[in-house]
Amino acid sequence: MRSLTLTGSSVLLLTGCFTYRSLDSVDTAMPAPGTKVEVRLTTSAAASLANEIGPDVLYLRGDALSADSAALTLAIREAETARHISTEWKGERLTLPREDIASLSQRKLSVGATALVGGLAGGGLVVAATAFSASSSSTGSSGVRPPGGVQ
Repeated sequence: MRSLTLTGSSVLLLTGCFTYRSLDSVDTAMPAPGTKVEVRLTTSAAASLANEIGPDVLYLRGDALSADSAALTLAIREAETARHISTEWKGERLTLPREDIASLSQRKLSVGATALVGGLAGGGLVVAATAFSASSSSTGSSGVRPPGGVQ
């Protein structure tokens, strides 16, 4: 039972909670290849790219493939509309000129949220395991004699 508790806690802690944090400036931000980023498009870019990425798409999430002073190339994993409707993508490449990007954020581990969720989940597993082991160890004589007087 103890190994189950440790395994469950480890899995929960490894999953982690993530958030997107803004990078300093759209014009100077150079995320390294493989960095998970979120791009918020300008309104004009969203309108002009509607045939490529879909109507009303405002956010693109994916992996940065390359970045220079003129453009950012992404492998898109998700597109989200202004109404917060998400669509999964399979890593399709898209190059965005810097002037089409309203803001740029990088995915980061949220240490506080991960610790809180992991602690609560781990604590819940420990309580459940303790309750289960206590109820299974309290099997004893009930004081009732079987028929015929044989015990």
